[in-house]
Amino acid sequence: MGARIDNGARTGVFRALEAVDGESDPPDAGPRTGPRSTERRVVLRRHHLSHLPRLEVNASIFKTRYAPGSSPAHCDGTCCSNGVKLDVGLRDQILANADLVQRAMGPQQDRDPSSWFEETEEVDPDFPSGRCVGTQVRETGCVFLDAERRCVLQSVTIAEARPGFDLKPFFCSAFPVTVSGGALWIDELCLEAPGGCCRPTPGGPLRVVDVCKTELRHVLGNEGLDELRLAARE
Repeated sequence: MGARIDNGARTGVFRALEAVDGESDPPDAGPRTGPRSTERRVVLRRHHLSHLPRLEVNASIFKTRYAPGSSPAHCDGTCCSNGVKLDVGLRDQILANADLVQRAMGPQQDRDPSSWFEETEEVDPDFPSGRCVGTQVRETGCVFLDAERRCVLQSVTIAEARPGFDLKPFFCSAFPVTVSGGALWIDELCLEAPGGCCRPTPGGPLRVVDVCKTELRHVLGNEGLDELRLAARE
């Protein structure tokens, strides 16, 4: 699944997300016209994102709710439609393993590595190297999405089964959890997800820490997830 979508592809619907805190502006929001709430700030320090030692938690993590049965495991690839930003280091690793990626691609996919990524790199401290780049997008979605709407980068990672070998972009594995502006958020793209996946349900009985345990553990590590769970109970 994809996430951390390009700014140009953002829908701006985060402001309308009924299940999250209406007083918390997303990082790309415009100027506020009303007063800001005085809700407590939660900062995680025991997570494993070493490039972000103080990771603030946006209220969307605590206030988003889901219906019973919701799970990112029910993904149908909707979130992969707009491509994803990834660290330039991972881009280089993918290109270094282009032969594996090409063999995993379907007949209709673009096998030319020079057309897999955007040309322009961006400075972004949310990424370990401080720089990121986007994947290219075709009519069917991300260039790495096959005809069955499966990520070939994930397929290669599973097939190789090597310790430490992972070509799937960080924010794809994290979705619907994301990091933006040095803070942990629920990505607004989840509003476009199918029912039963990770689309929020206002007033639902399940929390983010209930539905997105795997994704939160991926982002935060075990100790960071424990720290977040403790904050969620307070």
